[in-house]
Amino acid sequence: MKIWIKYLIGILVGCLFSFFLPVDNQAVSDAVKYISTFVVNFGRYALYPVLFFSFTIGVYELRESRSLLKTGLGTMTVIILATAVCALVGIIGILIYTPARIPIFIEGTGDAESIGVLERLLKLFPSSAFEVFVDGAFILPLCIFAGFLGAGCAADKMAAKPMLSFFDSFSRVSYAIMCFFVDIVSIGMIAVSVYWFSLYHDMYSFGFFGNFIVILLINILVIGVILYPLLLRLICGIRNPYRILYASLAPGLAAFFSGDTNMTLPVILRHVNESLGIRRRISSVSAPMFSIFSRPGSALTVIVSFVVILNSYSSLGIAFSDILWLFGISILFSFFLAPFPSGGAYVLLAAVCSMYGRGFEAAYLILRPAAFFICSAAAFIDALTAVFGTCIVAQKMGMRNDREIRFFI
Repeated sequence: MKIWIKYLIGILVGCLFSFFLPVDNQAVSDAVKYISTFVVNFGRYALYPVLFFSFTIGVYELRESRSLLKTGLGTMTVIILATAVCALVGIIGILIYTPARIPIFIEGTGDAESIGVLERLLKLFPSSAFEVFVDGAFILPLCIFAGFLGAGCAADKMAAKPMLSFFDSFSRVSYAIMCFFVDIVSIGMIAVSVYWFSLYHDMYSFGFFGNFIVILLINILVIGVILYPLLLRLICGIRNPYRILYASLAPGLAAFFSGDTNMTLPVILRHVNESLGIRRRISSVSAPMFSIFSRPGSALTVIVSFVVILNSYSSLGIAFSDILWLFGISILFSFFLAPFPSGGAYVLLAAVCSMYGRGFEAAYLILRPAAFFICSAAAFIDALTAVFGTCIVAQKMGMRNDREIRFFI
């Protein structure tokens, strides 16, 4: 059975359970949240070994073939362009259709984490390289360490030969273990979706987030069904780009209902390898880079959310200079959300409100009931970007073997 079908069945079962479970009961609500968190952690569990060993081997092989720089530049170019395009879609959307006001019913001080760019930069190179294995959420330091190891192996191939053999073997075994976890998570999607639908019921009970939800869903459809397939057709000449969208179904479902990029990355790695036929040396490097730096969904959802906040507090609308500022700041700070595999879009929204000032420092709180949906929409777009982007890089590098859709996992 296809993985996306397994995930969809788990989600539908969870949706049914959410109607019968007394989630209004605090004990039941806490239990559902706990199990959902357990499943998300379970989905992340096998990522670190695969990421570390495969990234090292990938960097080594790309350097050996003299394509490391080209792959890195191509990946970062696609990341920047995708973020800018998604942010532009968000801007155009709010200019065409002004979001409805949301009553100001929540007051108080900010409760979201700060991005803390300078503090996060210190974690990229801790006092000991082995500290990169401690933080299970921030995977960029691990990738940096693995990248240095791969480059070092390429510098002295004779000395590194035993190590490369070990790393290659461990990478393949870790990948097999990761595949097991990706399959088992389909059962856990029941608990994840129960918790997600309980949050949705709470948000729906307020009665005035409907317009906001529709706007986000329309943006998802425009990007996933129209924009990305069109760009893939124009850039790579792929005749049927919707095959790539089909391969993105399982990663998209995992991202939307978990809202967690680290849980979604193993699903992405499986599908770009086994469904899209992308060679390991590309997927093991490019896909993690997309997961770390590519947050176009966060940029888009923050733009839409911030305009909703401004319209809710004032009927004067938003000035063109503020639109340009919002466009630039959302793109810029979306690249610094790697330490937040979940909830990054809401953290970015809080940061944008704080930087905007003018009494809006805590204005993001009016969207707190919808924070989970903002993060879900952002994670879904980010997952699509990772799959489509990795495919573009691999296609341009000539490292993708086309497969029939019946062989997709």
